[in-house]
Amino acid sequence: MRLLFSIAALTLVSAAPPVAQQPVQYTLAPEVSGGNITALRVQVRFRADPSGTTDFRWDDGWSGERHLWQWARDVKVQGATGVEQSNDGHWRIRAAPDASLTVTYRIVSAYDHDPTVEDSEQARPVVRPGWFYAAGNALFGFPAGREKAPVTFDWTGASGIGFASDLEHLAGRTRAALRPGTVADALESIVIGGHDLRTFPARDGSGVRVATIGSYAFTPEQLDRLARRVVAVERDFWRTDRGAPFLVTAAPLVGNPAVMSFGGTGRGDAFALWVDHRAPLDRMKWLLAHEYFHSWNPARLGTMPEDRDARPAHYWFSEGFTDYYARALMVRAGVISPAEFAAQWNEMLAAYAGSPVRTLTGAQAASAFWDNDAAQKLAYQRGALLAAIWNRRLLEASGGRTNLDTVMLAQLAAARTSDGYATDIFRRLAARSGLSVDDDEARHLARGEPILLPADTFGSCATIVTEQRPSFSRGFDAEATAAAGNVVIGVDPGHPAYAAGLRNGMKILERTEGEPDNALVPYGLLVEDQGAKRTIRYLPQGKERVSVQQMQTTRASDRQCGQTLGGMASATLG
Repeated sequence: MRLLFSIAALTLVSAAPPVAQQPVQYTLAPEVSGGNITALRVQVRFRADPSGTTDFRWDDGWSGERHLWQWARDVKVQGATGVEQSNDGHWRIRAAPDASLTVTYRIVSAYDHDPTVEDSEQARPVVRPGWFYAAGNALFGFPAGREKAPVTFDWTGASGIGFASDLEHLAGRTRAALRPGTVADALESIVIGGHDLRTFPARDGSGVRVATIGSYAFTPEQLDRLARRVVAVERDFWRTDRGAPFLVTAAPLVGNPAVMSFGGTGRGDAFALWVDHRAPLDRMKWLLAHEYFHSWNPARLGTMPEDRDARPAHYWFSEGFTDYYARALMVRAGVISPAEFAAQWNEMLAAYAGSPVRTLTGAQAASAFWDNDAAQKLAYQRGALLAAIWNRRLLEASGGRTNLDTVMLAQLAAARTSDGYATDIFRRLAARSGLSVDDDEARHLARGEPILLPADTFGSCATIVTEQRPSFSRGFDAEATAAAGNVVIGVDPGHPAYAAGLRNGMKILERTEGEPDNALVPYGLLVEDQGAKRTIRYLPQGKERVSVQQMQTTRASDRQCGQTLGGMASATLG
């Protein structure tokens, strides 16, 4: 009996694990010519499928890009008996069952210039002579069906080229893992590097690293300090992840004189920022808070539809609630002042009031989401407005003891053991706390009725007022002008811009003043006209008038007011 048991045990130990459980090994290196980075070389090692045919492929799509394999060149396979490439980003590899396979390829740049604010599609890899930036979705192919397989990663860099990635949190040949990782983690990664990469290691016990390329209106040290503070605030809110590894990256965008642009995306245990080199540090507060909140919402609060066209109907929660908390948590912690909090809300409220798609039904907004910037913003706006309203209702119904935080923290716990969409879990837990959201969803999210904030939405420190103001209009076709290299197109002869001297054919060199969607603040443009430069200043007002809700603070900017504006429950305030 013992002998038989020992033989069986020995057989179990020595048997090879199934292919799906064997690690996929990634290695990344830069290709350099004459000191310039020309491409990124990827090596993927794995075992062949038992069927004899392995499908090597790219992710189906991410961030609006469906053809993520299109930047791969010179795909080669070692260990195969045959390889067939299809037109849909799949390489079908024939090999002996469980054979060792090595796929190598080059990733080239999606751009032949430094990315601008018009080029800020984060799915597309950037490889410039001095730096590179890429999301794992476009960088890494993988054997189909192995998304849950363990993964290792190594960077084999060249001298003088810095590198940073959340893939460094995973195991490598000479590196112990800071956390377990799978192929899915490799796809949801970010890599950045270059000759002037600045890195700030995690030496404060937070686990947070920061890496930046290029120059901005703020120093890398300022971004590092701000990022660590924002991360600490949100970890305290969720009561999780203290000390967990996390990476913040920043890549530069060349600005457009007519607009300022910055954005980011959450990448599991990292978030990646694309930042206009003119954007001030204050603008980074909201952006960092928004992107880091995505570490939980929706990833740990439930699932989202896999179908790309179905997801926009759920963005009111994943994006709108994230917008709400990006402002609420920062004012509670004093990262932004009550005045900054009001200014951020007022900017959004003005944009919502003037939105050309404000009354789209839910189905119409979802259908337009991927092709219409205003429709994309609508999901953020509607979700944030409803979050503020529902927070207030919970406070009032509970006598100040329960707020939206109560539901969100309960959802974090529930989602660990519950399957289902994050929106469905939220509805169920909100109802358990005495908040029914069905009527609001039907009116505002499904039918598209405008959302109006009650005057006391933010408590005793602020009131919501309604103003009648002119609609916001630049007086020219901004999109056509940007597409024409900032040469002015479509000036309205009846607009204040024309009266101030703006004409078609002038080249905009810089916007010197003005606020997005604010018709009451003067707009200034430095233009070049027949070789001469001059500044044109006017009020960006259209012919129509719109009703705009605005927040007015009513009490001194003390800490108690920051917590009240941030929607905290009295039990938490104590």
